[in-house]
Amino acid sequence: MVTEEQLQEQIDAFADLLRQTQEYRDYMHMVEVLHRKPDLYDRTMEFRRDNYFLQHAPEHEDVYDRVAELRAKNAELLDTPEVYDFLMTEWTYFHMMQTLFDRLMTEINF
Repeated sequence: MVTEEQLQEQIDAFADLLRQTQEYRDYMHMVEVLHRKPDLYDRTMEFRRDNYFLQHAPEHEDVYDRVAELRAKNAELLDTPEVYDFLMTEWTYFHMMQTLFDRLMTEINF
């Protein structure tokens, strides 16, 4: 039988593996790039927050129009190479994590 402590050790090892992936390294690099420009970082994080809340808005709200408005309002920001690269690497990393999580849930019949 596996103890909780052993499971925690395996989780630590898995996290170490994740930090070695190219997806994680690219994402962390882009976080560093944005941190070098605090205003750009702050604006990007505000856009991400607003976009997240729109994506998780109640179904009765007209989310598509609001997302289009948010993107139009932030068009200049989104055209900034560092921001675009950050958002693409973030999406790639998130997609990898989502795939891993889905696989885990399938494997444990959750």
